[in-house]
Amino acid sequence: MPRNNRDSRFIKKSRPSGQTGISGLQSGRLKILTNAQTGVSRGVLDAALELGTDCGGSCVEGRMAEDGFIPDNYPVTELPAADTGDTIRQNVKDSDGTAIIYFMDIEDEPEEALDYCVQLGKPYRLIDGGELQPGQAGKVIADFTKEKGLMSLHVIGPNASSSERGQRFGYESMRALLGLGPKKRSNSRPQNRKTAEPNATGNESNSGPNNESNGKPRNPKSPGQRRRRGSGRRFPRKPVDSQAGSNSDSSSDSNSDSSSET
Repeated sequence: MPRNNRDSRFIKKSRPSGQTGISGLQSGRLKILTNAQTGVSRGVLDAALELGTDCGGSCVEGRMAEDGFIPDNYPVTELPAADTGDTIRQNVKDSDGTAIIYFMDIEDEPEEALDYCVQLGKPYRLIDGGELQPGQAGKVIADFTKEKGLMSLHVIGPNASSSERGQRFGYESMRALLGLGPKKRSNSRPQNRKTAEPNATGNESNSGPNNESNGKPRNPKSPGQRRRRGSGRRFPRKPVDSQAGSNSDSSSDSNSDSSSET
């Protein structure tokens, strides 16, 4: 048999086409990008910050939004001389894929994001919030990140002026998405602690009326009982026959006396 054929079992098999590596969601290193505008984007950031997920993105210069200024707790970076459309394009470019949330009609910011994804050749997934519940939307986005092996995800949706339920939907769907990632393991493990039995002096000092110790009644056990292995029943020990022992001693003494006389 040729050596090459014999050692072919040790050759590392290549990964089938169409499959990617582990995603950021599966490894716990997924980064969320938005422009921190009102509506879906704010809800997405709220959930990411609450769960301690890495998040950010590009926002308009001066941190302006339709409700005033973007709060400082949202970790987004100002894009010089940029409007909302420019921030959407930049976030599409900086991310590995985009989840586009819309409600019945794709318009305004979701429509712009879709156009930029097509122009830049970036993967995207459309999420119709009018047909899906937030938990279902989170599952769809999770499958999208795993399928494409995304390490950074851009999420975009309508503003609060276009959809009143946008911020709540973005928050709940993002919590559902991040909940499908790896679970954090706690370092502390519960230990089975055995309660120390009190000593004889402790029993006497803590014992109360009715043979109680520390408020709990005792269960006295007879010293002459033993437990058969593998059984829950108790059997009394057989007492030693003192008469038999004395008879045997006396008989041995009489035998010794008779032998001495002879």
